[in-house]
Amino acid sequence: MTFPHTEDFLSHLKGVKETANGWDARCPCRNDDDNPSLSVSEDDRTGKILVTCHRGLCSTKEICEAAGVGMTALFPPQKKKDKLELVKTYDYVDEDGKLLFQKLRYIDGDGKKTFRQRKPDGRGGWEYSLGDTPKVLYNLPAVINGVKNGYPIWVVEGEKDADTLIGMGIIATTMPGGAGKWLDIHTNVLAGAEVEIIADNDEPGINHSKIVLNQLQSAGCTAHIWITPQGKDVSDYLAMGGDLDNFVPLLNNTATPDVIVEEAPKESDGFSEAREKLAALLTRSDLSPQQIVIKAQDIALALTRDKPIDFGRLVDWNTFVDEGGDDSYDWVIDEILERGERVIVVAAEGVGKTMLARQVAILSGCGINPFTYQRMKQVRTLTVDLENPERIIRRTSTAILKAAMGRGYTKEPTAKLLVKPAGLDLLKSEDRMVLEKAIEEAQPELLVMGPLYKAFIDPGGRTSEAVAVEVARYLDYVRDTYKCALWLEHHAPLGESMTNRQMRPFGSAVWSRWPEFGIALQQDLTSGGPHVYDVRHFRGARDERPFPTKMRRGKLFPFEVIEYAKVNR
Repeated sequence: MTFPHTEDFLSHLKGVKETANGWDARCPCRNDDDNPSLSVSEDDRTGKILVTCHRGLCSTKEICEAAGVGMTALFPPQKKKDKLELVKTYDYVDEDGKLLFQKLRYIDGDGKKTFRQRKPDGRGGWEYSLGDTPKVLYNLPAVINGVKNGYPIWVVEGEKDADTLIGMGIIATTMPGGAGKWLDIHTNVLAGAEVEIIADNDEPGINHSKIVLNQLQSAGCTAHIWITPQGKDVSDYLAMGGDLDNFVPLLNNTATPDVIVEEAPKESDGFSEAREKLAALLTRSDLSPQQIVIKAQDIALALTRDKPIDFGRLVDWNTFVDEGGDDSYDWVIDEILERGERVIVVAAEGVGKTMLARQVAILSGCGINPFTYQRMKQVRTLTVDLENPERIIRRTSTAILKAAMGRGYTKEPTAKLLVKPAGLDLLKSEDRMVLEKAIEEAQPELLVMGPLYKAFIDPGGRTSEAVAVEVARYLDYVRDTYKCALWLEHHAPLGESMTNRQMRPFGSAVWSRWPEFGIALQQDLTSGGPHVYDVRHFRGARDERPFPTKMRRGKLFPFEVIEYAKVNR
């Protein structure tokens, strides 16, 4: 079957002949193309038209322009999606029934669901960022009462399943973040209770249930894991006429064989499909050898992925703008750093980038803005020092902590420290585990780490660019998964002198392109003093912020700001 947009595109070409793999035609960019050199085919998965001129350097754009069509002619028409429709609101309340936040379930025109969270703003409206709002269990008052009176508590994955069981007279609950988001506060509520965990019947759901089981058993709970013999979850199974008495136990943390056979695709099916795709790929003449290799690699990698590829969300601009949403800033450090953003600070040795990093981490954890010294919301911070031994850190940081505590804003700073003077190798899974274990415990909103060159070991045989890309992707995974901002310190390249240094990150250019904010500290030789520093950006900032532009060594804290960038908002 030929797609209508392909037929339309072919109508703009001359000398079109059908082949086993598509069509041949005269290249519209050439006047001497008597023997058709243009190959045209369709991508079976996306419907995209693929064009290749085998006799010249004609780009796809040039071919389209010469044919009198735009690049959009190569793609099937996009179905306009409906606006998101709110279909369900789930209330999360504290133990007294006071509303803390809501979880909103939407569906689009294709029936695909998506979720948002919001909390009361105290003025009759809503704030679409939970911030430090406690992420309590769903149906919390009933759960607390059930634990107190010795009733069994059912833990499921999702509010819909919880409501299904609640409607049957069962005390059921779930956590607001979905699979993999179980927190210590949830365990504490259920400590000592009898708990029945109903896992979603898929690999992420089963793995999540095992984590919850271990947490609850450590807290003195009598806990078991169950799965449904049919359907993905409780609601699916009961809608099919299922009975609670027919739930299947997970024995020794392993699903019974009959459930695996019924619910999971056979391994051979995936390999069979991959072989068919590879065989078809090798017969295509419209692709270069390099393109064939790339597509073959993607097919092979799909067999080993733990979860489906996230293709993102494709949406037209009008729909995107009309949807609205919460676009307000989610500050970690007021007016300076937003949740999920990345900062790299570069300086020569001895300038004080490490002391600045400690100032940022400790003061933020004490509820003090690290630049203005004004009071702000406490921030959970984790400092990962990859260079200095404990004794040096203690000698150089004690005064910072005591001065911050002396402000009297808090007696319990939310700042933690991980000391790894030998460094980490974030290219290795075991060292990633070390970092993530600390993150899981500290739950930081701001992760401060450095120096960056001690966060990985180049294995050799690869370009520095490739190594840096892999590390950067992992750090992106960290900030996305744990919803934290990153403050990283890095060295500047060597120069003829301390003042003659290129103020950019040492090594791969990836580190110059990657962060939202790239900051360089350099001694100001025009100030007349040895401890005044210019604060410059080695890359254009992605948003205007009142970052310091000039600092000096401070009397109370390591750095005090002399000048700020002027920002018009």
